[in-house]
Amino acid sequence: MSCCSTSVRQISIASEPHHTFFLKLEWAEDLGSGFVILLSDGISAWSGEVSEEDVSREAQEMEMERERYVGDLHLALTGEGPAAEGEYSFHLTPERPGRPLLQLSYEKVQNDISFRLGVVDLQAVPEPTEVIRELIRHGLEQSTRLQAKNQHLLEENQKLRREQEHITKEMQRYVQGKERLERDLYSRFVLVLNEKKVKLRDLQKRVKELEESVEENRLRNKADSEDHKAMETAAGKSPEESDYGGSTEDEQEAEPRQPDPRPLTQGSSSNFTQ
Repeated sequence: MSCCSTSVRQISIASEPHHTFFLKLEWAEDLGSGFVILLSDGISAWSGEVSEEDVSREAQEMEMERERYVGDLHLALTGEGPAAEGEYSFHLTPERPGRPLLQLSYEKVQNDISFRLGVVDLQAVPEPTEVIRELIRHGLEQSTRLQAKNQHLLEENQKLRREQEHITKEMQRYVQGKERLERDLYSRFVLVLNEKKVKLRDLQKRVKELEESVEENRLRNKADSEDHKAMETAAGKSPEESDYGGSTEDEQEAEPRQPDPRPLTQGSSSNFTQ
């Protein structure tokens, strides 16, 4: 099987609590297409292979969808993922007479109940030093990659920190400018408000003066009208109607009536001439 992906992790075996084991996993596309397992305790090494048919059979036996089963398998064997730690366990069945193979089983623990995900037969590697050397090389390469990634993250972190400091300074400058603008606007508002108050008081004063002037004019006009009416009433009486200037009815009858003067005609004048 041509492999293009590799994973190495440290695992604990429930049946060997005092030993540390390293599990190396190699696969092509994904674990669903099959994978190769290498197990080592630092002294000896064992290897085994799981085919694509084995994966499909295990998924059917667990009555799980294949994609979900492959996902759990990936979490269990690679340890990559937030849900891997504390949810999977490993068990190693020792060699028995007539069976020179070890069996490594991996289980999923959920609600204190274990579900076996799979099992693989492991055979001893004739040259374990080569496997151990490969594990060391992979570990060094992984460490180099992690250091490079860490260095890149540190540089990115420093860049982000500089940007954050720049943004913080800009924000402080904006806040100070905003506060100055608010103070300036408030001062102008107070100034305009005081001017409006002064104008309003002047307008109120003028309105009051106008009201007083209108009231005075009304009273003056009323007085003048009453005086005018009184004068008209007094002027409408004749002198004969007064108590001292008029004559009585008897006096008017006692006075002789004067003949109306008549004009002289032409005839009478001629007689007078003769």
